Amino acid sequence: MLISYNWLQSYFEKTLPSPDRVGELFNKHSVELESIEKVGEDYVLDLGVLPDRAHYMLSHVGCARELSAIINEPLKDLGLVPIETGDTNDLSVKIENEDFCRRYIGRRVENITVGDSPDWTKNFLGAIGERSINSVVDATNLVMLDRGQPLHAFDADKIVGGIVVRAAKEGEIITLLDDVEITLSVDDSVISDDNGALAIAGVKGGKRAEVTRETKNIILESANFEPVAVRKTSRRLKLINNSSKRFENEITPDMAEVGMDWVSLLLREISTSKLVFGPLVSKSTQHKTEYSVNVTAKEISRVIGIEISEDMVVDT
Repeated sequence: MLISYNWLQSYFEKTLPSPDRVGELFNKHSVELESIEKVGEDYVLDLGVLPDRAHYMLSHVGCARELSAIINEPLKDLGLVPIETGDTNDLSVKIENEDFCRRYIGRRVENITVGDSPDWTKNFLGAIGERSINSVVDATNLVMLDRGQPLHAFDADKIVGGIVVRAAKEGEIITLLDDVEITLSVDDSVISDDNGALAIAGVKGGKRAEVTRETKNIILESANFEPVAVRKTSRRLKLINNSSKRFENEITPDMAEVGMDWVSLLLREISTSKLVFGPLVSKSTQHKTEYSVNVTAKEISRVIGIEISEDMVVDT
């Protein structure tokens, strides 16, 4: 996982320790530091995030929270401002394979002007090796790398009917964003409209509803998919990317709404036109259960081999 030092710094009021020191702290406490490289005015830390931490540390905010606990320094209140909704065309979402799609949130956004991203967005993405594409795609990528929730944007005017999450048909063909043609099987899942597959769910978008400079209206997708199924599809099709890596490590379905909120806010911030945001269309297929784990300071001390007080446990 490539992490921008400047991006991490944006979460803290207080100046962080040096990049080398931050890397050393991660290495001692959380994940292995693979390398540190100076990129322009930034430093990029390559962190070897293992599966036990991947569900939250494949994101800048997850790494910032981890660093916050290590150095005992609070994070900024980033102040998520609610999005005002207006009148847009209706958005229909249907989930057919409920075992695969745990949650799907869609939002229609109208009056989009697709152009270049602001320099700060390009700099953040460029520092960690991500190519700037356009303002909408960059916003979805930035929020994914920031929050850990994969997102996708479709050109709404290229979609026929509603959004359907379903199993692919045996031999169904989809042309991906990079113009590669893929043949799917019934073990794969797709995001579809009335005319066929729009994207391989959790893995990669298709060409037919691609967002371009001519796009005027979009449908934003923030979803949660079954991790093993995403992994099998991405490995079979040799399409391993930022999106599939996060889904296969089982991020919480709660992150779907978080991702949608932040990408909506970012689009409003960087847009050169007055956007009209539709309401969230949210579908959930699994009952959410919150877990409580009881543990004593005595048990923690026994396991790690040094004495830890209750006050330290609570503070940490």
